[in-house]
Amino acid sequence: MKVALYGKGILGEKVFRYLVSAEGIEVICICNDTLASEETAMVFADTIYDAGQVPIMDFAGLCDICNRGEADAVILATENGFLDFVVKRMVRHGLRNIAVIPSYYEEDYEIEDGSFIWVETDKPRMSYIEYHISFHCNLKCAGCTHFSNIIDEERFGDYEKFCNDLIRLQEFFWGISKIRLMGGEPLLNPELPKFIYAARSAFPDADIRVVSNGLMLRDHHTEILEAMRNTATFFDVSMYPPTRGSINNIYKICKDNGVKLTVTSDVEEFMARMNLQGDSDIAEAYKACPSSHCNYLYDGHISTCVMPQVIEIFNKKYGLDIQPGEQDVIDIYEDGLDGYKLMERLKSPMDICRYCDVQSRFYQWFVSSDPLPDEWSSKI
Repeated sequence: MKVALYGKGILGEKVFRYLVSAEGIEVICICNDTLASEETAMVFADTIYDAGQVPIMDFAGLCDICNRGEADAVILATENGFLDFVVKRMVRHGLRNIAVIPSYYEEDYEIEDGSFIWVETDKPRMSYIEYHISFHCNLKCAGCTHFSNIIDEERFGDYEKFCNDLIRLQEFFWGISKIRLMGGEPLLNPELPKFIYAARSAFPDADIRVVSNGLMLRDHHTEILEAMRNTATFFDVSMYPPTRGSINNIYKICKDNGVKLTVTSDVEEFMARMNLQGDSDIAEAYKACPSSHCNYLYDGHISTCVMPQVIEIFNKKYGLDIQPGEQDVIDIYEDGLDGYKLMERLKSPMDICRYCDVQSRFYQWFVSSDPLPDEWSSKI
């Protein structure tokens, strides 16, 4: 098999070394690809290593070789955030046989034949989904945008439905750039490892993150830590004030167990955006929304953000009747749906956007023992 390599940095070199040592594979060229602008240059592929006698060429040269049939496939090994752009660009230039190696192989994971993901070029790649592993939380942040602070009972995501939904999304997308498994507090769900493995199995290209306040992580969480390590899943800690006193221990546990840790900057403030009158301009509210890209998946349905699928929690707590529009929540099992149609619908304002304000109110983070609905309001 003759392949062209489109690789960047350490990952590109690692893939090159694997390919040249693999039986039955010949690397016929390597691509250097930089898109320059007036202020900067985006490097999508480069050669920072000794490639021996293998020819180096630009993107146009790569396309010529592939379109003449001299390469059987292109092996793509670049940053996760670049993959969608690069694949689309290759397809526009007639390239079809494209295999991706996920960026997490850059570090601790050995490349094998099964590490390569063959791109279904007739499908798009989704940029982002989030999913509630747990709805409730051990930390009662005032004004929680997922309403986790006002859930009084245990409530977990349904594992079987989650797996079925991932299978359905596989029909629509060749990959997903980022999957955030969150809540609430995901560490509260004893089945968390199963969700992690399911997400990685369905979408091996994804940047997967368990989003947590970190306060419950302990050394004895061996199954959770193993699942994150084995699947290259990040433990993504939100640095709320109570977390600061535990962060050194969280860091040690992750380091000792080979788990990749990311930590946000200190969370000093929360943001309130709800307009409880429901009279906001929908288009303007959507345009101003910081969550308009946060596609939320749950029980066979997906929405542009979490709000239309969790507003029932707020309604139940305060005896309100805020209702999403008929088109705000999309049934992913709907007949005739495909990845392109789904992504287009997720880019549109929702009727429930009228309950979000264009302006936000920022307030000092605090724990609310007896939360009032005004804590979510953009105006007091």
